[in-house]
Amino acid sequence: MKYKKEFWDTIYLVALQGLNYVAPLIVYPYLMIVLGAEKFGYIGFSFAIIQYLMLIVDFGFNLSATKRIAIAQNNQSELNNIFSATLNAKLGLLCISFLFSLFLAFGIPKFSIYSTTMMILFIMVIANAFSFVWLFQGLGKIRTISIVNIISKLLILPLTFFFVKVPSDYNKAALIQSLVYVLSSSITCVILLNKKYITNYKIKTTKKQVLEEIKASYPIFISNAATTIYTALFAIILGYFSTPVEVGKYTAVEKIMRSFCYLIFVPIVQSFYPKVSYLSIIESKEAIKLVRKIILIIIILMSGIFCILFFLSPYISIFLGKGYQGTEKIFKIMSIIPLFIAVGGIFGQLGILALGKETDKKKFQRVYIKASIVAIVSIFILVPKFQSIGASIALLLTEFTVCILMSFYGKKVLFIRE
Repeated sequence: MKYKKEFWDTIYLVALQGLNYVAPLIVYPYLMIVLGAEKFGYIGFSFAIIQYLMLIVDFGFNLSATKRIAIAQNNQSELNNIFSATLNAKLGLLCISFLFSLFLAFGIPKFSIYSTTMMILFIMVIANAFSFVWLFQGLGKIRTISIVNIISKLLILPLTFFFVKVPSDYNKAALIQSLVYVLSSSITCVILLNKKYITNYKIKTTKKQVLEEIKASYPIFISNAATTIYTALFAIILGYFSTPVEVGKYTAVEKIMRSFCYLIFVPIVQSFYPKVSYLSIIESKEAIKLVRKIILIIIILMSGIFCILFFLSPYISIFLGKGYQGTEKIFKIMSIIPLFIAVGGIFGQLGILALGKETDKKKFQRVYIKASIVAIVSIFILVPKFQSIGASIALLLTEFTVCILMSFYGKKVLFIRE
């Protein structure tokens, strides 16, 4: 069987991600119910800010460094150089993100009510800088990092049920969320040291090496920055124009929707991205055939998720409680989004980035810049009038734009370039 390792990695990761998402899918509804829409809105808003700060620190390394490591995995000296330059770049970006977080929390009066929650959640950003997902994924050690993540969630997230009992415990909930990242990164660092995947970390890498890593990641960073405009900025804009209750409704539905979507999409990309990147160098036609099959499979799987979210939305809304009245409409609007995310993601990440040439990265970047324009225009038109419903429609329009454009550019790589 071709790609036996990648196939079983995917099955393995789906099973792990299933467990990985069981905890949040139990904990988040618990938080939604116990905290109520308003206090859950505090967490949702603050987490949206944290997503931006994580984006700054990650800077696209999870794709660019992963590909470079996958190609150089048999050259220990080159691995050491890539690791050192990437980590040093991330540490510099971490300092920048900390200063930015202080400005957002204490420099903007409108956001002051969220300041404590924001700073508690910033612990996630620090821990995430030392997660080394990009290294393990590039080395083909996906199972290791997945096991670490699920152990961390299963050990830490249950604490929510013991310490979060009333709405005023929302900052305790935020701290528990952050501790998941702390434990995960701590275990990852121990594994990294014990297995000696890196034999020589150079604290003083040259400026040129650091800039090379940043340059390689820049197109992906711009794309991710544009993506975050509608994955995180929507909640921030919603919080500015409306109440924490509306933010709570929107972020609650979006978290559930993305949990179902990423349960399938993330394992597939993580399993096959290194393989497709490698095949693109030595056997491009075989890589193209592989990605075509993945696209067909992802369409079938995401269609099933659409049915779940669309037809079961009334029951999910009732389960969440009175504070979430009106979320049935949001669920129905968002139900088709997983299909757009997954198809656009496969065309973009496995098609344009893994299979494409360096010039194709600009197309990847261009998609998200155009989508961010759609996002900004639609959200400022729809949110002031329709609030959480408006934000949901804006998200639908934006993800549809990404899917269409990624398919257009990815099609040239997958169906024209032979």
